[in-house]
Parts: sequence; structure tokens; C-alpha cells
Amino acid sequence: MRYYRIVISDPASGKVFTPPGFDGLLGGASYTSQVNGAPLPNAWNVVLDVPVIGQATPQGNALVRVWGISLQEIGQANDLVGKNISIFGGMQKGLPLANPAQAGLLAKGTIFQAFGNWIGVDQTLDLVVIPGTSTSAAPGGPGSLDAPKNIVLNWKAGTPLSQALKQALSTAFPNYPATISISENIVRQNDEVGYFPTLGQLASYVLDASKEIVKTTGYPGASVTLANDAIAISDGTQQSSAAARAISFIDLVGQPTWIQAPNIQFHTIMRADLNVWDKITMPATLVTNSQQANSALVNQRASFQGGFRIVSMRHVGDFRSPSADSWVTVFEAAPNVVSGT
Repeated sequence: MRYYRIVISDPASGKVFTPPGFDGLLGGASYTSQVNGAPLPNAWNVVLDVPVIGQATPQGNALVRVWGISLQEIGQANDLVGKNISIFGGMQKGLPLANPAQAGLLAKGTIFQAFGNWIGVDQTLDLVVIPGTSTSAAPGGPGSLDAPKNIVLNWKAGTPLSQALKQALSTAFPNYPATISISENIVRQNDEVGYFPTLGQLASYVLDASKEIVKTTGYPGASVTLANDAIAISDGTQQSSAAARAISFIDLVGQPTWIQAPNIQFHTIMRADLNVWDKITMPATLVTNSQQANSALVNQRASFQGGFRIVSMRHVGDFRSPSADSWVTVFEAAPNVVSGT
């Protein structure tokens, strides 16, 4: 059966927020569909829309909506701004094809805005969430013009961009470990210093600079992602030694489809065990080639048997909706081998 667990906590004290009258009854959660392994038949209805995508891509923030809250929660919604939030989801035992091993942490972040709504008989709590949790010493998130991170990229001539990024990110985001896996050929011939108030602005610069230097046809550029308190930067040129994860036929919801050559999009039952840049393989013969999707990538065939890498994810859920497509993770994936790099 469907499963969610939402934990809202204070960055300074670590105290978990619980709805009025539920202290000690939710197993350390703020809102959840299960307690001690047993489902809650009258659990709150929850709507989720949580994107995990490159910071250079214009996007909205994550949204969590909880239905059936109390008037006290509506009146105190603003108190949740600045609190940390962890969102867990997936499936638990109860349905024949449910796989509890795929459930887990979907996203961690900071509540940027909180609204209590009362319209007719509907009472909801809407939480707008930015990636990256806060600490008692520093606010979370990728930075904003009002609260800049003051990222300084000191890129020396002849030095790979990866080295300059490592130093810049460790200074601006000391609490978020960074994994950088990009081409060592991204090098400037002259010293260059850049100042960026947000991670998104840095990501836009990194994407443009990498494409400017690596002119190989089909090169996607270096993408910067912030998810679950970790920063990942990749351009697909560095092959990971980790084994590819197989996507099972029974995991899929609907048919994989082309969104642009050579990227595909597919839906699975909501799951937390895959991350951006993970390698995957699709079930045999489910993705077919076409003249419009044809490219020169080395692993493209009439029916895809080659590997892919995940370039973005979006967790979308409506807990009580009967539709199979209302508790899913939407993946965008690109061929695992970047041509010519």
C-alpha cells in the first residue's frame, strides 16, 4: 500500500513538530500513513510534487499539501517557515506488486513558505520546500538574492573546472558534500573569477562554460544538482564503476516515451532507491526507435538494450487518489555513453 512519512523539525533544537493532540502518537513523525509498521486507516491525505533536477533548469520548488488539518495548524502555519523537513515515500506491504525495499527518503529541505487554507469544508496546510536543510548556524537551501550564499569561483588558468568547483562549494556549502564527475578537459586559458549569490546562478555558468569549451556534438554540459543535502555535478563523460540498476517491467506505470532525442521519460511506482546520475537498464524491447529519435549514440538500437543514466526525477503523489498514475516517480534518462567524449 502507499506510504508516506513527513518529519518537520526545528534546526536549532531538533524538536519535531506534531499536530495538536498527537504528541507521542506518530512515532517521531509530523504526518504519516503508518505507525510502528501498521497502517493508519484515517491518515491525512497528502499531495506531493517534489522535483529533483539540475539547478540551472528553471523550476518551481517542491510542494507538500496536507489535507484535514486542524484550525490550530492553520493559524500557526507561519511558525513552520525555516524549519527542516524530510519527506519519505514509496510503497509498503499490502499489494501484490508493492516493493517496500524501494521506499525511503525522497527529499530533505527547508520550508520556504507555509500557508494554512480554509475554503468551504476543505482545510489544508501547504508547504513550499527548497532543497537543503538548515542548521542552527546557517540557513538551508541553494541561496537567494535576499539571502545570498556568496559563492566565489576562483578558476585558475590551466586548472580543470572540477578543482575550482570543489574549492568554491566546500567554502559556500560546508554542510553539503559535493561529488564532481566532469571532464578534465574543461580548462580555461586565462584566470577567471566569478561571484554567484545562488547555486542556480553558479549552475547556469557551469553549464554554459562547459558547453563552450567542450564542443563535441551531443555533449550535454555539466549539470549541478542539490538533493538530500548533497551536491552532485556531472556531464556524463566519467563512467561510474557502480553497477547499473535494472528497471523491472512491473515497476513501470505506462509506456516509456521519447521527450527529445536521445532522452526518454518513464514513470515508475513512487520509489526512493534511485538518484540523479544513477545508471539504469530498461526492460527489453519496451523502448523502440524511430526516425525522429534516431541519433549517433553508440548504444542506440532498434529496441533499447543499452544503459541509461538518470538526469532528473520528480516525485508526484496524491495519497487517496485511485489512479495508478497518482503515486509515481517520473524519470528523465539519457543514454549512458556520451558520444565523442
